[in-house]
Amino acid sequence: MAQFDDYVVVAAIDLGTTFSSWACSFRHEYKKNPKDIKAIICRAWNSGENISEKASTAILVKEDGQTLDSFGYDAENKYAQFAEDEAEELHTWYYFWRFKMLLYNRKISSKMTLESVNGKVLPALKVFALAIGYLKNDLLEEVGTKMVDIIEAGRIRWVLTVPAIWDESAKQFMREAAVEAGIPNDQLTLALEPEVASLYCNTIPVEITVGGDVLPFHGGTKYIIIDAGGGTIDITVHEVIGDGTLNEICRPNGGNWGGTAVDKAFEIFMRELVGSSVYDEFKKTDLDDYLSMLRDFERKKRNTEPDKNQTVTMRLPQSLNKLFNENAHANLSGSIQVKGVKATSDKLRLDPDIMKGFFKVALEELGEHLKSLFGDGSLDGIDTILLVGGFSESKMLQTYVKNMLPNKRFIVPSEAGLAVLKGAVLFGHNPSAIGHRICRFTYGVKTSVTFVTGKHREDKRKKVGNEDLCVDIFDIHVHKGQSVKLNEKQAPIQYKPQKREQNTIGFELYSSTDCIPVYVTDDGCRKLGKITVNVLGQTKDDNTVEVSLMFGGTEIQVEARDKKTGKSTNTKIDFIDKNEL
Repeated sequence: MAQFDDYVVVAAIDLGTTFSSWACSFRHEYKKNPKDIKAIICRAWNSGENISEKASTAILVKEDGQTLDSFGYDAENKYAQFAEDEAEELHTWYYFWRFKMLLYNRKISSKMTLESVNGKVLPALKVFALAIGYLKNDLLEEVGTKMVDIIEAGRIRWVLTVPAIWDESAKQFMREAAVEAGIPNDQLTLALEPEVASLYCNTIPVEITVGGDVLPFHGGTKYIIIDAGGGTIDITVHEVIGDGTLNEICRPNGGNWGGTAVDKAFEIFMRELVGSSVYDEFKKTDLDDYLSMLRDFERKKRNTEPDKNQTVTMRLPQSLNKLFNENAHANLSGSIQVKGVKATSDKLRLDPDIMKGFFKVALEELGEHLKSLFGDGSLDGIDTILLVGGFSESKMLQTYVKNMLPNKRFIVPSEAGLAVLKGAVLFGHNPSAIGHRICRFTYGVKTSVTFVTGKHREDKRKKVGNEDLCVDIFDIHVHKGQSVKLNEKQAPIQYKPQKREQNTIGFELYSSTDCIPVYVTDDGCRKLGKITVNVLGQTKDDNTVEVSLMFGGTEIQVEARDKKTGKSTNTKIDFIDKNEL
């Protein structure tokens, strides 16, 4: 296998909550001009109505649960056609749509499953692997004529994007899915979405949406990045260093307030309008009309602006009207009692305030978070905010944030929806572009120490042989808020196996929201995963192991050094629970 630095092409995959795509560029073109964004090859997708810069995140899997039939708009249209034709495949195949948020803010298990639209279930890892595999194969097919020898030699550096606010288990899950999809583990790196979007903005001239000025990214420039995607909004703060690298000066934060939160509000509205039973039946029996309605809403959502006061007219599926009539024994047009809402046999008309109201929850959640972020004074003096990601193109979002922070300078770069994808390609060429990161949590391992009366809690005392030990100690390796450098090892901490005959030492890695936790059972502590370190030395008198954790990359790494022999080994942290569902 080629060395990681012996690559010819960087290939980036952005599997988003709502939309996905890939991009790539050749190393020789990047080295010739690192700022030539036009050298990045991006996939264009046919949505059936126009050419789109991204495809819908949807996959259609055949009855065997192993074979991917189609992806994106093709999958949407084919499954909708099954519904219209009442085909057998509607019930025997698997259709998954907008499934990425399954990994947000939850415990990840290897046995986790995903339920398809028709209620059938597949392993979640399989679903993600099929989606990533499609994007990988599509990329290789599109540019394959130039890459035959490169592919055979394994000289591709793959980059897979993930939200910065995801935990380590979700990152590991994405890596395992990519490996199952056929991407070699040693050719793959994960990229944090707001970071690479920042790198994109740092690389090209960025124009302000009002005024057309250009922001120079010189040494000392500090700015906030709000990456507003379909599922999450990730926020971080960067400073440009003199050598052009970026330092993170605020730990990543955010929440699930992306564009799908607006879609969710619309669906709640429709459910209340026609009744839960009618709406559920509509989704189940008239999938083609349901998907068509959501696409229509997506177009209206993109065009909604705070200063526009025109009535919004959407197509009202006749199948929904018919279902309402059958259940309520009345026409929908004559039954609506909601102010600002009117219906005809085939149209739904909404007053502008109704349409704008669908944004309310998402924007207010973001607003409250921004208030708390600016409230402690740590961001004083930073007056520039970059808005990137597909949802950042919404005038509703732009205006809300600008009104909330009127003294800030706002920038929405050209191709804001592609900032993450193109930035991931740039990151693949230059992974050291992010020099320092800020730890989101305090990290350490669970260990035991000699019990000291008066210092340790009595309920933590445990007799091991002839010694009283204090168990559940949180042995800190790095503190919350600490700045960590890329690939910089933290100070090693020594550990010894409890029994001399042990040839491995097992550790449990924990995180804490507290800066200085004492016990792993304290509030705010969470078990992240397991570390197994080989005891390399064979002597019985000294089998001490020095463990160093590295936090500066997008994934936590571990190095263990046998004190007796001086030999070092890298080991893997397993963040995914292998037992729980």
